Amino acid sequence: MTLPSRLSAETVVQQERNALLKRVSDNGYIDDYSGVRIAKTGRRFIIERATVWNLLGAEGNPQGQAAMFAHWKQVNR
Repeated sequence: MTLPSRLSAETVVQQERNALLKRVSDNGYIDDYSGVRIAKTGRRFIIERATVWNLLGAEGNPQGQAAMFAHWKQVNR
């Protein structure tokens, strides 16, 4: 089972997520994202210093975005 990226951010931070994705679209990538995300199990975790970049198709057309992070911690609730 997979979780669409748009559902991995809480509703209250969707605007923040949209602003982050616009920054990536405008600049090609960012390497300073930090924020709370939701795993498919419902557990919350904090991503730190993530890199997010644009994915381009064979003809250079935008196809989506990808992210990579090595630093995270579970949120205790």
